[in-house]
Amino acid sequence: MKIIKIEINDSIYEHILFFLKNLPRNLIRISYEKEPQNNKKKHLKEELKDVFSTYNIEAFSDMKDPVSWQKGIRDEWE
Repeated sequence: MKIIKIEINDSIYEHILFFLKNLPRNLIRISYEKEPQNNKKKHLKEELKDVFSTYNIEAFSDMKDPVSWQKGIRDEWE
């Protein structure tokens, strides 16, 4: 028997598992490894960085003093 270890995205996990479970039981044995929590958080951080790296947001780039800007906004509400 051969061993294959794969790392897959959460979005296709159920699909892969469904496929594997439908193979003949005498030809395959499935074992699971849970990913440690720290790696999941790091993985999510990396995914978010990838998603937002495609955007170039410069909404506040011309703001010199954010505290005085906030004070000005609050003063408008009074």
